[in-house]
Amino acid sequence: MPKILMKFHAFFFILVLTGCAPSTVHLHSYKVPEAEKNEIVTALEATGLKVLISERKPPLVNMGSFIIYPKDDGDNDDLVKILNIINEKGYTTGLIAKNRVKNHEYRNSNNIGLYLVNSDGLMSMREQLAAEFAVDITEVEFSSTNCTEAYKLSFDKDGSARINDISLLWSKNEDTVVLSHQNQSQKFTYSNKYERNGATRELVMQLVPYRNNTLDSIKYFNCKYQSRTPLIE
Repeated sequence: MPKILMKFHAFFFILVLTGCAPSTVHLHSYKVPEAEKNEIVTALEATGLKVLISERKPPLVNMGSFIIYPKDDGDNDDLVKILNIINEKGYTTGLIAKNRVKNHEYRNSNNIGLYLVNSDGLMSMREQLAAEFAVDITEVEFSSTNCTEAYKLSFDKDGSARINDISLLWSKNEDTVVLSHQNQSQKFTYSNKYERNGATRELVMQLVPYRNNTLDSIKYFNCKYQSRTPLIE
């Protein structure tokens, strides 16, 4: 067989193998019994899916279980497999997202995020309302509410923060949050309250910037930011 033809066959074979690569399910869980989690992993792997167990807790555990499924519309084979298995274990999903939920994001269609939350381990609405902070600010994503450009703000527990693609540092002292970027810092007043949104009660977190004329040119430092978290009734 000519060498050029052999190379073509080898290249074609690699493409076929790549196209048939199994999807990887990144399993995040919250208060799911270890034995039950192992059973779910075994059942998923039996369908041909790969499973990676993440140590990160799901964001917004108060909303229950959900899936991030970045595959093309109509490509639902893996989704059906996952739903069949978790439904048998008593887990229902209130959300199937395309790419992103808060600070968890999947762009590669071979990666699927599965977030299982044991609702028996969550606080009731009464307990949530009685808690000083039902959700930490590192578990949610804030959105700008009064700027012409849309900004997304997220906080990490290590003291880093991000506004869109901009990396910052942050600190919090009671009702004040400070965001810093290079040699510039801005203070925000932090507040939280509970609001009724239709049939759902939500925890609303808000950041309001201090007035600082020296920061007028930094648009994202002059936005109000808000996050809304639904509570389990």
